[in-house]
Amino acid sequence: MNGGEKVVCVTGASGYIASWIVKLLLLRGYTVNATVREPNDQKKTDHLLALEGAKERLKLFKANLLEEGSFEHAIDGCDAVFHTASPLTLTVSDPQLELIEPAVKGTINVLKNMH
Repeated sequence: MNGGEKVVCVTGASGYIASWIVKLLLLRGYTVNATVREPNDQKKTDHLLALEGAKERLKLFKANLLEEGSFEHAIDGCDAVFHTASPLTLTVSDPQLELIEPAVKGTINVLKNMH
């Protein structure tokens, strides 16, 4: 499969699985709109920017799962979306409140931006 002129959004692009998705999409010729919490945080984005094809076809977008509309610009004009973003916390006292509810809200926010 070849991406040609196709544009794909990957949410949570700095994460482990999403980084591999970005890498494979770039290798296949897709343009990737990648969402991250902080595009200027080099510790979180350098590995993405170093990927083959990134200079030509990778665009970073700031997005927050819990902020309605923050995925709009990244998703606009995309042919497909890989939604991998999810809340991350190291200590959880209430999984429903701290992980599940934000993940569901974030997924709804992403879906609302798809046309």
